[in-house]
Amino acid sequence: VDFSSALTTVHPKAIYMHGAQQYHVERLDFEQRKAYVRQVDVDYFTQAIRYTQVRRLKAEAADAAAGPSVKAHGDVQVRSQVVGFKKIKFYTLENVGSGKLELPENEMHTTAYWVTLGRELVDALPFTISERQNGLSGLLYALESVASLLLMCDRMDLGATIGEGAAEASDTPAEWPGTPESPEGEFFEPTLYLYDAYPGGIGLSEPLFHMHALLVGRTRELIAGCQCEKGCPSCVGPAGETGEHAKEAALAILDRLSAGTSSPEAPGK
Repeated sequence: VDFSSALTTVHPKAIYMHGAQQYHVERLDFEQRKAYVRQVDVDYFTQAIRYTQVRRLKAEAADAAAGPSVKAHGDVQVRSQVVGFKKIKFYTLENVGSGKLELPENEMHTTAYWVTLGRELVDALPFTISERQNGLSGLLYALESVASLLLMCDRMDLGATIGEGAAEASDTPAEWPGTPESPEGEFFEPTLYLYDAYPGGIGLSEPLFHMHALLVGRTRELIAGCQCEKGCPSCVGPAGETGEHAKEAALAILDRLSAGTSSPEAPGK
């Protein structure tokens, strides 16, 4: 595997797929660039859990969007660390287990497209702080799915995280107003990041910036058109992971993001 993917694909206890065969990773010697594996036959695959920080380096372009919100794209520095993993069952995509990991931190300079939600938009949501967080997580999951389709790229070509509206952000919006971690009077403006998952970027972020209205419109169509009640892997992610009101909250955010915008035709149409 390539160096940048090793920490997420061949970490200890991962299930690595090669030639339609499953291998259980017994040990990862990161310094020597070696992973020791054992052939197995199990009914699940693994998914790494990463803690991610995004630091904006330079915004190439930024525009006010509906909502109120701001869309932009530019250069970013992404710092990530694998802190655990989930076991996902084939076909049903149920979470059947998890584990903790402590692996080296990885740093990458790449490009990203992001949308920052203003205070007015967030305050207008008729949900609790926890439900808003769940809605953002579900919305980011759906945005990544639709972005991959519009760009005709593999989902693994994009990274996604939620951060603050300032220069540095983390994947967990911990500083919402009213939470113990937030200084009194400070407001956390959530930012949804979609970044190129390769050092230097591969040209995916700028097209997403230009097709912002289309991305928002198609994402709303995906979530609203899904037949599930509270969220599923086809729209905002498994309900057990995103929360009971994730789908409802995600749609409320999208309604405000799409207000006053018209979705252009997809590229090539």
